[in-house]
Amino acid sequence: MNNISNILQQQFPLLSRFLSGRFSSGILWNFIATVFSQGSVFLTAIFLARILGKETFGEFGMIQSTLLTLAGLAQIATGLTATKYVAEFRLIDKKRAGRVLGLCSIMTVISGLVATVLLIFSASFLAEKIFKAPYLEDGLLIASAFVLFSVMNGFQTGALVGLERFKSLSVYGALLGIGYFIICVTGASFWGLYGAFAGMVISAMLRWLVYGMLLRREAEKQNITILYKEGFREKEVLYRFALPSAVSSMTTMPSVWLGNAFLVQQVNGFSEMGLYSAGINLRTIVLFLPYVINNVSLAIINSHKGSQNISSYSSSFFMTLKLTFFLALTGALVMWLSGEWVLQLFGKDFVGKYVTIMITLMSISVFFEALNIAVHQLIQSHEKMWLSFFAIALPRDLTVVILAYFLTAHYGAAGLAGAYVAGYFLALVVTAGLVYKMNLYNRM
Repeated sequence: MNNISNILQQQFPLLSRFLSGRFSSGILWNFIATVFSQGSVFLTAIFLARILGKETFGEFGMIQSTLLTLAGLAQIATGLTATKYVAEFRLIDKKRAGRVLGLCSIMTVISGLVATVLLIFSASFLAEKIFKAPYLEDGLLIASAFVLFSVMNGFQTGALVGLERFKSLSVYGALLGIGYFIICVTGASFWGLYGAFAGMVISAMLRWLVYGMLLRREAEKQNITILYKEGFREKEVLYRFALPSAVSSMTTMPSVWLGNAFLVQQVNGFSEMGLYSAGINLRTIVLFLPYVINNVSLAIINSHKGSQNISSYSSSFFMTLKLTFFLALTGALVMWLSGEWVLQLFGKDFVGKYVTIMITLMSISVFFEALNIAVHQLIQSHEKMWLSFFAIALPRDLTVVILAYFLTAHYGAAGLAGAYVAGYFLALVVTAGLVYKMNLYNRM
């Protein structure tokens, strides 16, 4: 790993200070984990698109969006909360770190179960009234358990990031990513759309089992006991950080889902959704490096905050911002230049009137979103989550929903991509303005 780090530092001088110590280890292991994780998702999407066809792949994408929306809402930000507070207290207050883990674990199970039951009872309504496709009810029912496992996986991953167990996440994440590909593609090959959903559920369950074992083991190594009964002593964490973060997701995830729902309700809606889903998978691949950098940075920045090291806190943030800018710009350009060709991997029919416009707009939104993630870390670190909701998340999500409603009717998938460009540009401007005005990068 040291040889890899040295090569990267020689080729990219910007990394000479960034790739050292904890950052080096965290970034490199996260990179490996994300390559396998996002790579397996991307390859799975390509194979599913070829097996199912464009329209059925659009149906898969719409139900997948529904599952992820419910899981995001039910998550109630426990993954992010675990990352922040475990990273901040794991060295200076192990009991408090254990209480936060216990609290987040309990809340995750409760909210995950509620969301899963809600989906089961609303499956018929969603299929008939929203998707205008009653035959998709069975698919929703088969996939409903994915919500519970996904919610619990989100907490476990956030907790392991807070513990800075990047190597463990990388090794097991790689194996689980390969398993996800094999299980989903096999399921789709034999049983079509329903087999793909069953594969998602089985893969999510395996991830929950493995990460649960890993979390218990890594916490024990750091002498942190997960305190379930004492967890509610940390209830102020819910009010101050988790609740406003969760409220933000209550507009973010539904805005994504509503945009997709507007799209599938148009003429040839599921076909357009299939095209858009392919573009989203490409967009996710381009964003994976910025997410790797910021995933590691979030844990380490909060660790510096816990130790009151203002110099390291500030320098870590600015180096993260510079590297994110470089990666986001490079990724956006690559996506813009090669996006239409890459879409052909999903199938020859993944074309459309506004494909070029859709790819261009998605490339721009990648750049805005990546920069916003980096700058927003300071909002999270200083627990300005209510401010984040009212000033950033709500205006952004309303912008996406309103524009998606009008633009999808005329421009299909390209219109939905345009709505995201406007929403994330607004979010970036507001986030950067707040961070600068409050001088968050230069105070604890």
